Amino acid sequence: MPDEVVLLHYSAPPVVGGVESVLAQQARWLRRAGYRVRVVTGKGAGPDVEVLPLLYGRHPEVRRAQAAALRGDTGPLERVRDRIASELAPRLPGRVCIVHNVFTLAKNLPLLAALHQLLDAGVECRWVAWTHDVAWDNPAEVGRVPDGPLRELLRRPRPEVAYVAISQAVRSSLARHLGLEESRVEVIPPGVSLEGLRLVGPQTRRILHELPWGDRYPVLLVPVRITRRKNLELAVRVAACLRDQDLSPLVVVTGPLGAHTAANARYLDELRGLRRALAVEDHVVFLAERGIRCSPRTVGELYLLCDAVLVPSVLEGFGLPVAEAGLLRVPVFCTRIAAATEVAGELAHFFDVEEPPESVARRIAQELASDRAARLRRRVVEQFGWEQVAREGLVPLVARLCASAVPG
Repeated sequence: MPDEVVLLHYSAPPVVGGVESVLAQQARWLRRAGYRVRVVTGKGAGPDVEVLPLLYGRHPEVRRAQAAALRGDTGPLERVRDRIASELAPRLPGRVCIVHNVFTLAKNLPLLAALHQLLDAGVECRWVAWTHDVAWDNPAEVGRVPDGPLRELLRRPRPEVAYVAISQAVRSSLARHLGLEESRVEVIPPGVSLEGLRLVGPQTRRILHELPWGDRYPVLLVPVRITRRKNLELAVRVAACLRDQDLSPLVVVTGPLGAHTAANARYLDELRGLRRALAVEDHVVFLAERGIRCSPRTVGELYLLCDAVLVPSVLEGFGLPVAEAGLLRVPVFCTRIAAATEVAGELAHFFDVEEPPESVARRIAQELASDRAARLRRRVVEQFGWEQVAREGLVPLVARLCASAVPG
């Protein structure tokens, strides 16, 4: 069974574009799943990237060939087509080839024609037409294609090709224009992540790798040191109450032991004992236990990654975590102490220091469930996070194709 995947597109990073970013993330997640991945492109750079310049839609020979075809002379286009086909032919047999957009757009007609030529020749490859855009939805795009066989290639369905669309809207358009049953087109959306936006550094990546962050809800960040006045036993009890409400919380305390009191080590032991007694070892994490001393950058990144900030302190000189969370538009659940109300006014979700943890947990769950921004964030994480998209869409698709592929 082959384990090699070719990702093919006009261009790849560092060229900036939506398709290019998807291609880069697909390569990353497929490699993580154990596949050998090669990006074949007309313009780009990086490890395992192979550049074939004629795949780039703005290559001078490609542009001249397309201009000639519009004037009725298809000879130059056919010659470029044949050169592209000869370059691609030895790179495909026995592999899965995920072709981004080429089957459905007119940005490189010689490449489009070359792919159909390879299909007609029976190249032993499992093809995927990963469709972000459909030319027929854009009259200007179709206008670049001369009437006749070339234009018909954009309408020609191939039984050898697995069709994927990035949304239901694209699926409907693709099925309509190619005359396919919608059931023949699988929908796998692009993923999104803060890491993909270059907002996650190496220390945060380690934390995300070690913790079940993406599988838990709500993720509550407690960005404080481990010292008794931070009242962290309430955070542990809130985690237990959220679990008892059939949620799967993750409470992450970011700070180290308070540096100026030796008793803080004993306090951490007490918190561990409480965590064990409440059976929330999988739900409450003290990063200090793992030898992780968060940099300010990492704490900022964790603010962006959590569902809410929890500040259970009984005493603060200034509500810095409240201010930082507010700066980053993260919901804050906080004890009603003077320092916090001075910072937040009435714009945090306050609870009394003596309020039962059951009540605090219920309030957190209810407020997050009714907050549109929090709900949208959760929806994006659950449906469009890259880990989710890779695990439930991309990797199973490639595994199915690999299992049925005939090595060349």
